[in-house]
Amino acid sequence: MTSTRFETYTIHIEGEWSLEDLYVFPRAFEQVYFLVYSLMPERDEDALERIHNAYHAFPWRGGYSAVNFYNQLKFVTPKKDRPQIASIHYASPGWLEVALILSVAFSVERLVKSIANTIGHANDVYDRIVRGMSERKLLRLEVERNELQFKKEELEFITSCLEQMGKLLGFNNLEEINARTGHPYLSLKILLSLYRRVKTLTDYIGKGKADFRNEK
Repeated sequence: MTSTRFETYTIHIEGEWSLEDLYVFPRAFEQVYFLVYSLMPERDEDALERIHNAYHAFPWRGGYSAVNFYNQLKFVTPKKDRPQIASIHYASPGWLEVALILSVAFSVERLVKSIANTIGHANDVYDRIVRGMSERKLLRLEVERNELQFKKEELEFITSCLEQMGKLLGFNNLEEINARTGHPYLSLKILLSLYRRVKTLTDYIGKGKADFRNEK
């Protein structure tokens, strides 16, 4: 892997923050960061194998798969590349300064701001997809990942939903995610889980409690 420039990134905070906020917000941020990091192209063979294993470790049959997936992404991210608090100042305004890979943080910022700027449309797309999956009984499949089989119309629906989520989240190369997961259904479940975490971050923007304004 080529060397990366390790710098600090500042998230501006305002208003009143609870102890829960200090858990929920950083956790959502680092989970989005870990997923974006896992899709970076510059990887040696050992790193690619660890990431591949993370994407293949869980069946995605329920909520625990998402939790464990992001925990696994954190585990396969080298410690030197994981976000670490550099400084924090609680005031209005205040800040949360994080040491990390700046290019990944900028990708997270662009993603969060894009969703925040179109939040009504984004929620409609997400809700419509989840509703359609529920109606087709595709949200919680009681099969192992290597037994995934779908009718033609179901697979067409899944592919269409994946394309919609990819466009919404700015993922232009869905083949890259499909290559990681091995199936568009699993890719869709991951992008839906990513959206929920990005949505958590946009909620803080909407409430005036956090602001992302680092990228020039």
